[in-house]
Amino acid sequence: MTYKIGIFNTENEAVAAIQALEQAGFTNHELKVLAKDREHSRQIESETNVHADEMTDLLLTRAAADDHGVDDLRIYAPMSAASGLNISGGFIGGMTYPSNGFLISTAFLGDERNMENALTDIGLESSDAEPCREALRQGAIIVAADIGNSDEADGPDLSRGGAAEAAFRSCGAARIL
Repeated sequence: MTYKIGIFNTENEAVAAIQALEQAGFTNHELKVLAKDREHSRQIESETNVHADEMTDLLLTRAAADDHGVDDLRIYAPMSAASGLNISGGFIGGMTYPSNGFLISTAFLGDERNMENALTDIGLESSDAEPCREALRQGAIIVAADIGNSDEADGPDLSRGGAAEAAFRSCGAARIL
């Protein structure tokens, strides 16, 4: 699987790109959206039918996998907010981490290798991980469209890659990978 990636400076641009991609024939299962944290993903999820992954959550899962191994089911069991306890976060190593996004973001988003590994874990090419990491660190939104075969990755033309690139350009992508 190959992705055409658009980097957007605002949530509004990312929402417009998702809608343009859907009009071009992409399904929500063929789109990945990445944001720095919940604050940056909230609008996208409320205005589209596409889930936005937050880097803080991906990095916590990656750290837990490194600590416990991928066979430990605790790393895949996110804990939603417990009623009346005001606690949310990931269930990692038998503990819940309070929702202190600033501290988590500072600790994990500053680790370049872990961020790039988390990005490649979700399917991005290693050559795209560094520019995506830097964009996410600055608060940009990443929209990635699965274009299938890498032979169809270049655009602009009538291929899926060309259609994705045209959608990204029309919606003001700051950078296209």
